Amino acid sequence: MKKIMSVILKNKQLLCCAVYTVALFSLYICAAAMGGPHIVRTGILFVFLYILGVILISFIGRRLSVRRGNAKDKLALSRMLFDSVDRMDSPALMCRADGKIFWCNEALCAASGDGRKPYGKSVSELLGTSLTSIRDATPEDGLGVDFCGRYYIAKYSNVKSERGGALVLLTESSELKTMGDELDLIHEKLEEGELVLAYIFVDNLTEMIRYDNESYRPASAKINELLREWAADAHGILKEYEKDRYLFVFERKYLNRYIDKKFDILDRVRDIRVGEEQLSVTVSVGISIVYGSFEEKEKSARAAIEMALGRGGDQVAVKTNEGTEFYGGRTRSAIQRSSIRSRVVANELLMHMSRSSNVLIMGHKYPDYDSVGACIGLARIAEFCGVDVNIVIDVNDKNVALCLEYLKDVPGYGKLFVSADEGLDLMQTGTFVILADVNSLSIVEDIEIIKAAKQFAVIDHHRKHAEYAVEPELEYIEPNASSACELVSEMLEQIIPQDKLSRGEANLLLAGILLDTKQFSRMTGTRTYGAALYLHDSGADPQAVQELFKSDLDEYLNEAKFRSNVVIYRKCMAITICENDASGEAEDKIMASKAAEGLIGVRGIKAAFAMVTLGGTMHISARSTGRINVQLILEKLRGGGHFDTAGAQISGVGREEAVRMLKAAIDEYLDVYEKEL
Repeated sequence: MKKIMSVILKNKQLLCCAVYTVALFSLYICAAAMGGPHIVRTGILFVFLYILGVILISFIGRRLSVRRGNAKDKLALSRMLFDSVDRMDSPALMCRADGKIFWCNEALCAASGDGRKPYGKSVSELLGTSLTSIRDATPEDGLGVDFCGRYYIAKYSNVKSERGGALVLLTESSELKTMGDELDLIHEKLEEGELVLAYIFVDNLTEMIRYDNESYRPASAKINELLREWAADAHGILKEYEKDRYLFVFERKYLNRYIDKKFDILDRVRDIRVGEEQLSVTVSVGISIVYGSFEEKEKSARAAIEMALGRGGDQVAVKTNEGTEFYGGRTRSAIQRSSIRSRVVANELLMHMSRSSNVLIMGHKYPDYDSVGACIGLARIAEFCGVDVNIVIDVNDKNVALCLEYLKDVPGYGKLFVSADEGLDLMQTGTFVILADVNSLSIVEDIEIIKAAKQFAVIDHHRKHAEYAVEPELEYIEPNASSACELVSEMLEQIIPQDKLSRGEANLLLAGILLDTKQFSRMTGTRTYGAALYLHDSGADPQAVQELFKSDLDEYLNEAKFRSNVVIYRKCMAITICENDASGEAEDKIMASKAAEGLIGVRGIKAAFAMVTLGGTMHISARSTGRINVQLILEKLRGGGHFDTAGAQISGVGREEAVRMLKAAIDEYLDVYEKEL
């Protein structure tokens, strides 16, 4: 009996069952003693309650047992971890949130020399650095500390407890510190010996000798000779894998030599003259020095050469893990462009449009006629594909209002133009977004639409400004085209029947070409006249288009804001600032472009910069006579554009500071190229 009672008392679950049984049986005896007609049903009820009670007690007992088991396991694991840290060879300590030490292992006591435990001391007293510094160090590298004449790497680990605190582990690295200079030398040697991949493209030789085949072989042989001499200086491997296209492999230690010489191979190739007109040949180079496999290096080098070509050629693009650096690019665009490329792009564009659920087309902020005309032409292509299309634009802009007047009689244009908010509401999973006349995401009509887009395309004639976080499905950037309207007109000619383009649409496309070519006086080639001829055959009326370029009286008077404040800098640079208030008006930006255009007509002026404050941001419009690359100057201010037409925006600075920044960019450019002007 004693043994039975002992087992019951040790097992709380059995004890509960016994107590429950006795209580229930006592109640039944009492009920039976009282008698009554329902004694049988009462007995059945008590039996049911007894079974249910036993089941509940058994279930609760098992749950409590599992919890006690988990708690015991956690306690055992904690003790094992604590014993491991206490017995490990590397010093370790635990401290409170304020840095006061309340525990350390034997290894730390042994490393201290006197064997005393530093309880009550702060981490900064013991290690010479604060707990915050150790915590803020990178988890992978830790923080180097000197402790009792030895060098350790301290790493921080947070401890969850009622008092808070941290565990600091010390790993000795005295030998690595002693070898620090040797390791740096080894790392430098390894970096110098790393292989660099480069693509070299001859930009314009095929285009230049199109009418003089006899000049091709001598010119090509001369270029090949120069490139091989250049490659021999780096003891590299140069292979021509395709006509006028080379792959160059060399060691990284020679790259700095090329950079110090500012890639003089560009100048040496440019000295080669072809044909009766003695035109210069140019090359573009894309170099990859990213870390990774050869496949990653090759992809990076190809992206670099595409960047160099997209910016107009005659330059070197060096792609690193941090970004892309550019050298050269001081001549006009020299990229070969043919109708074949236009036809291929047109077919790809049709394919992407046909697969999409709807199409959204955007230009740049403060749209001009080239931006609006290109968007309208692309919208016509989308309608030809049978997909829903909208143009995201500032419908309150003055230029847009004038364009809408031309389209008021064209069916379907009533709901074509939408605001940025409305465009964002139209975004779907299958939406295809097209950027027209812009490739810099910082100045698109609405950046949120691009962020939300899963697929987009870029059609532009400005030099490529930067790379994208997500590669576009289609990228058609031709810097030697006169305008985006020229590119779109070529595609329209190859896609839609001629009678499908309305007179109003043709007029706006022609207006874009006239605007960017300054009435066919610059950046004009046979392709430009071909596009204009197509638009003329589609009903464009040059005389009617000229109405768009007329200024009203207020605009004429606003031009005086720029003429009264012109400064000549470095003898050949004109800088003018609009004397408006801090808010400014959208029309002032258009006046700035016209002011810069007018200034380059002044004798002795090679480049002009017109500055105006608009919405708290300083806008700069730059124009050049063709001797100075204003794009390179304004790129130093995070702007971009063409060789002789560019723009930039500077936020967060006053007028004086903006002028100082512009002058510094001009100085940096002229210090390199002034001798060649």
